Amino acid sequence: MSRRIAVQLLGSALLAAALIPSASWEAVLGAEPGALEWGPALFRALLAFHGAALVWAGRRPWDLWLRGPGFERSEWLALGGLVAAALALRLYRLNTQLWVDEVFMLLDFGRAPLERILTMFPSQNQHMLYSLSARACVGLFGESPWALRLPAALLGAATTVPLYGLGRKLWDRRIALAAAGLLTVSYHHIWFSQNARGYSALLLFAVWATWLWLEAVDRNEPALWIGYGATLALGLGFHLTMLFVAAAHGLVWLAGLARGAGIPVRGPLLAWLFGATATLQIHALALPEFFSSALHEASMDSEWTEPLWVLAEMVRNLKIGWSGSAVLAVGGVVLAAGWLDLARRRWDAAWIFGLAPALGGGLTLAMGHNLWPRFFFFAMGFALLLALGGAFALPRRLFGERAGARWGTAVSALLIAASAATLPRVYALPKQDFEGARAFAESGSAAVIAPGIAGRIYHGYYAPAWLAVETPEELAAARSRAPGAWLVYTLAPEIRAFQPAVWDTIERDYEPVRRFPGTLGEGEIVVCRPKENR
Repeated sequence: MSRRIAVQLLGSALLAAALIPSASWEAVLGAEPGALEWGPALFRALLAFHGAALVWAGRRPWDLWLRGPGFERSEWLALGGLVAAALALRLYRLNTQLWVDEVFMLLDFGRAPLERILTMFPSQNQHMLYSLSARACVGLFGESPWALRLPAALLGAATTVPLYGLGRKLWDRRIALAAAGLLTVSYHHIWFSQNARGYSALLLFAVWATWLWLEAVDRNEPALWIGYGATLALGLGFHLTMLFVAAAHGLVWLAGLARGAGIPVRGPLLAWLFGATATLQIHALALPEFFSSALHEASMDSEWTEPLWVLAEMVRNLKIGWSGSAVLAVGGVVLAAGWLDLARRRWDAAWIFGLAPALGGGLTLAMGHNLWPRFFFFAMGFALLLALGGAFALPRRLFGERAGARWGTAVSALLIAASAATLPRVYALPKQDFEGARAFAESGSAAVIAPGIAGRIYHGYYAPAWLAVETPEELAAARSRAPGAWLVYTLAPEIRAFQPAVWDTIERDYEPVRRFPGTLGEGEIVVCRPKENR
């Protein structure tokens, strides 16, 4: 069967599926009639649109097959070794205990039927394609932390390939291979690849989409634009902040048109149309709940919404992987040198690298949303390439081409070795030590009170018998019900912001007995006892 016939048959199948009534879709998905509001109608309309587009595309004399990147055999062998090493590092100790967001993900989505996940968007903790893939793994392998995290680990290990491809296109094989090697042994990338959320997938598709964008701009082939649109949709399916990458591409495209740079017009527009409609197709059934619930999720005024806090937290996180402030300062100089070197090579790529995180941070700040450092994780691939580009560019300017290449290679090897030396820290502690705190608290008190997030996590997953409280009234009732009970909390800024009266009671009436640290910033679990029990 030819590819064009296969494309037409797929389009015809989508058109046929679009004819299924909305009530039948709701029945298949296990929803009450009308519960999904206009979601099924949108889903069917998009099925019809994509079906018609595929039938039309299959009749066109286009080469719709996306060809390989043209790597040599030695490159594939090197990449195969790096992917294998990356996978081993990300599977090692994958079964450690879950942290807050992962527990919420498991409770809300990991235990729901696959068909129901497609209709759910109660909070921004829903990363649609990750929820579906993680639920599939739980269904295949049973409920466990490693099964819930397996998609993140696999997608994280796969990121070395597009990162190499992007580096090879913008610089050369040395820098590309060094960047892929540095990602392989990166503390921060392993941390996120062992996190049951969509962030490692987001980074994968941010790098891949940018690589395809640059290739498509240069070659203007239909298959490249189709592949680019597909990577945008996949990235947005795993995490909606992929929108900032697409926006950076769009702004650079507009700048290219204004400069008369001969940039294609029809290809990008069709790719963005495909990416947008495919993203809507993925989320269509859940969009009514998204607009009524998740879109209005509020962040209270707290240190988490302050730009200085996010900068301090990023520095703290970087110091875990790269010890010492001096190293961070030198790193800033190297990044700047890498950006200037890239700007001389490809102005559009340089601006994409800078605009994507700037747009994300600016919009998040404008909305008053919590400025989590993980919101900028998608730019890690760009940062690694800039760092390695700067490691070669600075010595080249100081010592000349030949000596600069030797110095660049030496600095790259040193960076990889220094990063590899921090790997034991990834595995030394869990992200949050809920189990250690539980065992200690239960050994010292017959009853335990857990306020705020800690209450929801312990009562819902780790310790259902604990007394979970949210308000000062609930805390007072729990203390009356269980006099002398110990108290366990985590993420103090959340309590201070949402329930300041509860926090005042904790500070006034309780004293910490022991703190259980983890690798999550401010994620330590604090076990307290009433002061009168001293």
